[in-house]
Order: sequence, then structure tokens, then C-alpha cells
Amino acid sequence: MAASGWWLVSVYVTCFQPSLNLAIKRIIVNYSSQNLSSVPPGLEPSTEDLDLSRNRIHALTHADFSTTPRLHVLNMSWNILENIDTDTFSSTPALEILDLSHNKLQNLSDQPYLLNTGNLQFLDLSSNMFSAMALGKAFSTLKRLQWLGLSAISISNTDFTHIANLTLKTLFINTDQLQMYEERSLMDVRAEKAIIAFSNSRHDIAIAGDVLASFKEVEFTKVDREMKVLRELRRRGAVRTVSLEISKVETTWEVLTSSVNTIIASVIQRLSFSELTIIKMADGIHVSSSRVLESFSTRRASVTEFIFHQTKLYDFFINMPARNVSLTQTPIIFMTCPRAVSEIEALDLSDCALTEKIFSIGPDKECDTLTNLEKLVLRGNNLKHLGPLTSRITLMISLKYVDLSQNTLSYSDEQGKCVWPRKVVHLDVSSNEFDQSIFKCLPESIRILNLRSNRVTSVPADVPVLENLSVLDLTGNRLLYLPTCQAFPNLHKLLLRSNSLHSPFPGSLKTCQHLKDLDLSRNPFICTCALREFADLINNRATQTNSELTLGHWPEGYQCSYPESRSNTLLKDFYLPKISCDGLILAITILIPTITLIVVVSLLCYRLDVPWYLKMIWKWTSAKKHAITSKNTAEDSKELHFHAFVSYSQRNADWVKAQFLPKLEEDCGLRVCHHERDFIPGKTIVQNILRCIERSRKCVFVLSSHFVQSEWCHYELYFANHQRVMRGMDSIILILLEPLPAYLIPSKYYQLKAMMSRRTYLEWPPEGAKQKLFWANLRASLQANLPNHSEREEE
Repeated sequence: MAASGWWLVSVYVTCFQPSLNLAIKRIIVNYSSQNLSSVPPGLEPSTEDLDLSRNRIHALTHADFSTTPRLHVLNMSWNILENIDTDTFSSTPALEILDLSHNKLQNLSDQPYLLNTGNLQFLDLSSNMFSAMALGKAFSTLKRLQWLGLSAISISNTDFTHIANLTLKTLFINTDQLQMYEERSLMDVRAEKAIIAFSNSRHDIAIAGDVLASFKEVEFTKVDREMKVLRELRRRGAVRTVSLEISKVETTWEVLTSSVNTIIASVIQRLSFSELTIIKMADGIHVSSSRVLESFSTRRASVTEFIFHQTKLYDFFINMPARNVSLTQTPIIFMTCPRAVSEIEALDLSDCALTEKIFSIGPDKECDTLTNLEKLVLRGNNLKHLGPLTSRITLMISLKYVDLSQNTLSYSDEQGKCVWPRKVVHLDVSSNEFDQSIFKCLPESIRILNLRSNRVTSVPADVPVLENLSVLDLTGNRLLYLPTCQAFPNLHKLLLRSNSLHSPFPGSLKTCQHLKDLDLSRNPFICTCALREFADLINNRATQTNSELTLGHWPEGYQCSYPESRSNTLLKDFYLPKISCDGLILAITILIPTITLIVVVSLLCYRLDVPWYLKMIWKWTSAKKHAITSKNTAEDSKELHFHAFVSYSQRNADWVKAQFLPKLEEDCGLRVCHHERDFIPGKTIVQNILRCIERSRKCVFVLSSHFVQSEWCHYELYFANHQRVMRGMDSIILILLEPLPAYLIPSKYYQLKAMMSRRTYLEWPPEGAKQKLFWANLRASLQANLPNHSEREEE
């Protein structure tokens, strides 16, 4: 949606998540920033989300939305609205989100159009031209309202009388225009959370005092540099707030540390900062330990000074008296160890710039004061070596959950032995650079292991036995074979989605006695005899009603990738009879009829003296062929105009024009028929192909993956093969420009497959030293004396 203040975006995400999710799934009709002066006519009845922000619309009428009965979301922010008719929303009973911020509406007590918005859950009227925040009776009808945004020039005690019967989730007030505030005006508003956007005015402290005394959850944004609004925490005895968020603030280290200590001394349990900018690092005080917070978090913090004592900053945060501490999306490169035994139970340092030297004290001493830490999140940092990192956390004796995902971690024997804390049960190392060596560096107590999106190609046979491992996620790796459960005897869940499993061995699954959940979807299964037993096994497991094994994404996620005839066939529909896969039965089935036929034919031939007749016919045919060939060879050569006709895919034209033609025509003096030059205008393509093949001594085919996808290349190969049979001589030369496995050749190119299996072809070498021999062999194959006459003399 178009921005109507940075705080509004946050509200949509955090305070109104259910409806936001619905909005994401719907198509937004976007007329934002179109310089419109009115609502476009003829809106589709299917319209559910409509964005008309940042235009010049000054009024809304009943007819504007009469054709949109399914409208859920309407964004009219940043227009010049002055008037909204009473019946404007009478045709939109489903309207849930209405943004009218940043307009020119007047008189909050007279907004009769709200009488037709009974389902409204989100309403933003902030940044308009309201002189007083006196909400009219129409607001009392909004029984489902959860989020309300307001602003006005004055706020009085009686302004919120008509919403006294409503319980909001969030009340947002923008004080940019505020000139008069009557104390205790906000005390009677019923809402779970209040968001106040300050304007650095003389009323900020009074508003902050009322808000802290009235609401359990509070967010202050655009707080002044001295953080004067927090002084009320000292003055007021009755503070109801337990969760305080301060966002978009620019201050000094001295003010920040003093303010944090003030909050710690209050009744507030949860404290968070976001978009915090520290402009001066001088002075400052140590963090107080008079009381333990439930949580302390800082997101997107920065220091504008280039040179300062970084340890002072790190020590302040790591010694925070809180059970949950979070410092995220902040460019810190190190974190110190707490001075004394810390109360921190969960520590989140994700999306920073930390290395494996984190918490390091010295070469022979590790951090031993985080003994209460149970959860450590280091996601999205610059961690590279797992071995040294385990040494940094080895003395965190209570640690159970470790998240090291989205780094560039790897492990090898050169890094030394891994020394994990003894209680680690959940390890997330997804999106790193681990190969199968990672299995040598796992905690013995591990129960849940997330190795998603790494470089694991196999599970080694000598893996240490992990008795407690119950969940193993290897999604998005490079596994070629189905791992066994010999090292994981109690494995319950195995995820192998999106690997390189072609023909899994069913015997591997039989070692997993306790397996209940298995996901093998999105693997490139090769549906041949090698897969038959495995397909039958999982098909039976999936279809049995009393089966203990659940297959994830079955059946749509299991498809054949090869052979071509079975591509995209579901594995549940894949079937091969046993006779086609059992060599003994197949041999018996074929040999018995074959031997019988041979015996019968042999007896008939013996009785009818067939060998003698065949011998005579062969001699006669050979004699006739030799006579005809000797007679017509000289005559046929007179009809040849070119040494070779070249056939290739247009995507390989660069190689033909830059390498093939110059070498043969300019360096070797051969005449090559090239379709771009030698095809005759006016004739059909087929006529030109036949003409060129007939007038060329040889046909050269430049083979590549693009060649087998070209219909014209197919025709040229067919005609050339036909001409070869007619002439009775081998006139086809194959050049392999790049590797071309047989399974990439479509079934219609059966002639090409036959040629490649029984004849020698030239392979183009990328090395320059080998290319001379390539051209010599090709020239020897094409060299011949041809008549020197015009190519078009008969046309």
C-alpha cells in the first residue's frame, strides 16, 4: 500500500496481520499516483483491494463504489479529500480496511459515512485538518474496530466519549498538528496498545505520562534527542505499561544509558528499540542490575561516530539484566562476555557482522558467565568455521537451542575437534556451506538437526551414532543416495526434499524402524527398473490406511524426470511389469520362442535347400552393384557443386560462421553450401534443402543440444540419410560441438541415435592445440576433385 507515514506500514504488519494476509492473497487494483481528480468510473464488481492513494481526489460520492460490493480494502491516503457523502459506503458491506490519512477532512464529530461501515476493523484518519479530536456518535457503531489512527489540533477530556464502549487493539495518535492537550484526556480510552508519534512539542511529556498510566503496550516514535518523555517514569507512581517500544530515535550514548536505567527501575517488563541512532558515544553509565527485565531488544541500531570505544557499547548490551536479549540488524563485529553470571536465557544476535571470535576472552580462556543461556541465535552473520565456534560456546552449560543458519560456515578436520555443550538438542545450520564432514561435528545430545540448503552429497557410513536424533532435515542438498538410519536408530522424521535422488535403494528405508514422517518430493526420479522396487514400496506405504509412515507432498511432489516418455508421470502411476525387469524371466521368455523359431527355420532351409539360393542371389547382387558403381562414379561427380553441405542449429551459427566456414573455405579451399548464402530465393525451404544435399558430396551435421530441438535440422538429417541410401555411399559426417547424452535426444531422432551408436564422429576440442588435428581430419574427409563450374548455372 502507498505509504501514509512509516508507522502506518508497521501497523499493517504487526497490528492487523490476519486481514493483511487476506489482502496479500487478493489482487490489488492500483490507481496510485495517477493524478486523478475523482474515483474512476466502472470499477469491476470483483474488486476487493483498491489503492487510490497519492491523487487529487477532493470528494467521494455514493456512485463511486456502487459497483464494488466485495471491496475489503480502500486506500485513499495522500489526496485532498474534503467531503465524503453519507451513502458513500452503503454498497460496500465487506469493507474492513479504510485509510483516509493525509487529506483535508474537517470535524471529527461529523463523519456520517461511518454509519455504513459496520465491518470496519482498520481506520486511519490521521494527518487531516481536524481542529478537535471530538469523535462523533458514528464511531460508536464501529463494533469490530481494532485499529484507529487520529490527529487533531486539540485533545480534550470528552473527545473519546463515544468510543468508551469499544476495546481497540491499537490506538495511533500523530501529534504533528497538536497545539492544545488537556491532561488525562487519554486515560479513558480502552485499547491494548497505544502508538504515539511525537512532534517535539511542549505537550509530549503530558501525553507520555497519560499513555504510560493507561496502556499496557506503548510505542513511542520520533522521540526527542533528550528522551524527555521518559522522565514521567520517575515522576508518576502509577505506571500501567509493561511493554515499551521506542522507534526512530536519534540520541547520545549518555542519554540512552540513563534512559535505559530509568526504564529498568520502573515496572516495565519488555523494552525494545528500533531504528536507533547514537550520534555521540562520550560519557554514559553502566547498565543497572536492580531488576531483571523479561526482554530487551534493539533492531537496526547504528553509531555515527567513526572512532569510539566499542567495548563500552558491547558491555552495556551483554550485561543487560533481562532474560531475553536481542540485538539484530546492527553492524557489530564482536560481542564481549558478561562480567558476572548473566540472567540471559535467550540471546539473539542475528543479521549482524559477527565472526567466530564472538565472546572470546583469550587464547586459553572461554566465556563462562552465560551459564543460564538456553537459546542462542547467530543467524545471518559472517561465521565461517564451525570448529572454533563450538569452543566459544562450550561453557554455556544450559544451552539447548543453537541457530547458526544463513552464514558461510564449513567444517573440516583441520579445524580441530568440536566441543559442544552437553545439553544442545536443537541445531539449525541451514543455508551454509557444509558438506558431509558436518556429521563429524555434531553434539551427541542432538534431537533436531536442520541441514537444509547445504552441500551434503552423502551421509558417511562412519558417522558417530546419534541415539537421540529424531528429526533430520536435509532439504535442498545434493544427496545422490538415500541415507540409512544405522547412525540414527531413533529417527522419526526425515526430510530429503529437492535433492538429486534418482533411484533410491529401498533397503535404506528398512533400516529406519521408527520413521514416521518422510519427504522425498521434488527429486529427479529416473523411472526405470532400478526404481521399480522403491516405487512399489512407498506406494504401498502411502496407500495403506494403517501405515505409520506419512509421505510429505504425496503424490503430487513425486514425478518421473526420465525417460522422456514418462516425464512428469506421478510415481503412483508408474508401473513396470516384473517380467521386463527380471533378467532371468525375460531371458527365458525371449530365448524359448527364439530357439524354437531358429530350429523350425533351420529345418525348412535344410529341406528346401535355401542356403544355396541365398548364396547365388548374393553373388549376383554384388556383381551388379560393382558394375553400376564403376560406370556412374565419374558421371555422378559431374553433378556435384560443393564439397559439403553444413546443417546446424541457428544457436550455433556463431561457431559455424567464425570457425567452420573460414577454415574450410579460406584455409582449405573447399566449397561449402551454406543456407544463408546458397539457398535460392523463390524456392521453398524443402526444395532448397534437397537441392543442396544433392549437389554436395558430403553432408556435415553440427550436433548440440540445440540441434535436436530444431525441426529443420530434423528434416535435413532425414533427407541426407535418404540421399546416402540412394547414392550407396557414406556421405554423412557428424561433428559433436558439445557433449550430447543419448537421453537428451528426442525419440523422433532415432536415425541420429543409430548413427552415433555405430559410426565414428568428430568431437570439437575446446583446447587450441587439439583443434589443428580436428581440422586436418575434417579436411581429409571432405577433400575431393570437383568440377569448377558455377553453382547456379542450371537455375
